[in-house]
Amino acid sequence: MTGFLKRLRRDQRGGVGALSVLLAVLVITATAATVDAASVEFRARALQGLADTAAVSAAGDLTTAESTVRRVLSLKQSGARIEQVALGEYQAKADVAVADRFNPEGPVPDAVRVVLREDVPLFFGSVLGIGSVRVQKTAVAIRPARDAAAFSIGSRLLTLDPPLANAILSQLIGREIKLTALSYDNMLASSLDVDDLLDELGRVLSADDRENLLTRDLSTRQLVDAMAKGTTGPTNLALKSISATLATGPDRNLRLGSLINVASGVKGDISAKVPVWDLLNAALGEAAGPQTIDLNADVDGPVTAKVRLAVGEREQKSPWLTVARDGTTVVRTAQVRLHVDVTTANLAGLGRVHLPVYAEVASGKAALTSINCREDSFDVTARSGIASVALGEIESSKLSDFSRDAALSPAAILDTAVLKVRAAARINVGDSGDTRLRFNRADINSLKAQTIGAKGILGSTLTSLVANAHLDVQVLGLLGVSLPGLPATLRDILAGVAAPLDSVLEEILKLVGAGIGEADVRAAGLECGTKGSPPTLAA
Repeated sequence: MTGFLKRLRRDQRGGVGALSVLLAVLVITATAATVDAASVEFRARALQGLADTAAVSAAGDLTTAESTVRRVLSLKQSGARIEQVALGEYQAKADVAVADRFNPEGPVPDAVRVVLREDVPLFFGSVLGIGSVRVQKTAVAIRPARDAAAFSIGSRLLTLDPPLANAILSQLIGREIKLTALSYDNMLASSLDVDDLLDELGRVLSADDRENLLTRDLSTRQLVDAMAKGTTGPTNLALKSISATLATGPDRNLRLGSLINVASGVKGDISAKVPVWDLLNAALGEAAGPQTIDLNADVDGPVTAKVRLAVGEREQKSPWLTVARDGTTVVRTAQVRLHVDVTTANLAGLGRVHLPVYAEVASGKAALTSINCREDSFDVTARSGIASVALGEIESSKLSDFSRDAALSPAAILDTAVLKVRAAARINVGDSGDTRLRFNRADINSLKAQTIGAKGILGSTLTSLVANAHLDVQVLGLLGVSLPGLPATLRDILAGVAAPLDSVLEEILKLVGAGIGEADVRAAGLECGTKGSPPTLAA
């Protein structure tokens, strides 16, 4: 047996034939595998192209995305099956992994993800019991241009009273501001491009994208300097003067997103403009926070007036300007409290008459209702805040405490050794109810503001306040002593004192963008997706 094995090992007859058979089997197997692999690769490429086509088509109208994908498969006569058609938000950020850029839980979808699968039959794999291979391909398409409208609330000024404006700016900044009437006139007439402002702030803060920029803290001086870069002439000089004043002491910070809100899904440029004064006033007020501002106001007649103004935070940190795609973002005015102490000279032999008037204005609000790109317009629903006007005194420390209701004490309108008179009255002014405002392209280009509510209501409110005031009269310390004609005389005197207060209260409220029974909305921009780029495949 041992010898037979040795002879077999040494015998080389027929070796070439055996080797040829072995090699032939290997070649045939490799060829079959190559053919099957090529078939699968070809079908995979075709499926990817089909998924790309379906995704781009579906992104044209996200509301009909799934039916569009089915129609594409039908037209291509494809046997592929739909694994998924999902709407979501796409974030093209360098710091976000490609696989994570599509967010199916995004609040405002601006992209569609299409997943297709197909079972590719194998030519030779069936010999091994593998009849087909499942191939799955994914495509994401974005609609980069979205319909969006930009608008702000609380903008109403046509002219500025320089002493009042200087006093308010000085206390908001914490240092004295002295700007001329020409400077204010130019700021009121000037506007800023929001995209240019954000680009400049992005360079200053080294923020590489808008989302990051809006969440960053910046100083009021950085914002004012960026605003100056976007203006010329007297407006530029005025902003540089304010910046120089800010540099003389500690500065305040604010988050840009508390002023400007950009709705999710708005890509590219915002294409909005805002008035210089409105942005400056809103920014300084946001940075300063709730505080009491003391002012001296000019009132017609032989009287003196001291004014205390408190401006609160916007409800729920509402932005001042929004670039919105729907009504989910609401812009609100800040709450405002105003207390005016008016003292007269000696009138009618009675003595000095003291009239303290308190006004309170709750937040007005506005939200986007609809965008009509065919007519190049958009609608906003707005309503004014509830307001009240009262006779009474309030402590300065409590004026800016918006966490609780203002506690007023009766007004001591006369306080002499012989005669003491106290008065109390309050009149409430309800909100305007929802009012629909339409802004067309001309309104947008001119930055026109529309006012809702009852204009001129303040004068009638003050008159009614005085006429209906409850008077407590003490003569020589005796309460309720009747002096014929005294109440009527007092009401006539108070009415004369209250008359010039109408313009004072109105002017001061305008400075902070508020009004009794009124609210103002200003169009800032409108972008329509139909005018932008077509849907594109994501990276």
